[in-house]
Amino acid sequence: MLNFFAVLLTAVSLVSCSSDSSSDSPQDQEANYFNLTYNGQAKNVNSWTAIKQESFIEVSGDTPDGLGISLKFNTHGNLYEAFTHPNTISSTISTSSSFAYFSNSTFTFQLVEINTTNKTIKVNFSGKLYEDEYDHTSTTNTVSGSFKISYIEYTPPISGIGTYAKVNGQDWYGIQKSSTGDGSTSTLFEQNGGEYIIGIVYPYLSPQTGTFNFSNNSATKRISFSKYDPVTHQEIEYNVSGTITYATASSMIVQGTFSLTATHPTNGSTITITNGTFKEGAQ
Repeated sequence: MLNFFAVLLTAVSLVSCSSDSSSDSPQDQEANYFNLTYNGQAKNVNSWTAIKQESFIEVSGDTPDGLGISLKFNTHGNLYEAFTHPNTISSTISTSSSFAYFSNSTFTFQLVEINTTNKTIKVNFSGKLYEDEYDHTSTTNTVSGSFKISYIEYTPPISGIGTYAKVNGQDWYGIQKSSTGDGSTSTLFEQNGGEYIIGIVYPYLSPQTGTFNFSNNSATKRISFSKYDPVTHQEIEYNVSGTITYATASSMIVQGTFSLTATHPTNGSTITITNGTFKEGAQ
């Protein structure tokens, strides 16, 4: 799969080895900071970098004792992923990530400020990181911290990547986190840290442009909608009825608009999704 979220943020890996607090001016060094606590122990983050591409941001920090931490989020305050990792071959730090489903229930992320004039970003965060992000019973590490750092802005190779909708009248911004496919039909799963998961379903082998009505029984050319229950740790798949328009459909990009009504499978409650737009990398 061509992972466009990774493509958009590849630049962070190109500068992280050379970008740190020492590269800022003396005035910037006084303003910038990166505080981190890992499993109750205060850590010295002595180098960091931040990359912004349109509305997407990735921040990475490193400590001299082998801990790396990264956070991927958007300018609307949605955390897509937070994870720790070893930053040296000899490091004993384990790789752990925010939970793959409804991470807002186990991780708190606060985008305090983006200063587009000075190109600085300020964030507070705390929560659990799982050694298996798909298993809520797996070993966890706790992190908390805050930072105010300068970011570097890049033009992404493909502009406008992401998915937007109004869910019961509230703005919802997501991006492709995973996908499934059987060789002929693909589903791109859009998430943003909240409880909802929107799936863009299209015929991968013969993508088509145009407008299509769909129902829960439609095999393809539709939107799927589910909600993660943090109590039962199950995804509730909603029945759907709506319209999807594919303006672009190819082996590289799917782009279009959608609207639908999602109905709970047992209690009949409904969620209305309107003004939907998407532009994502195809599987």
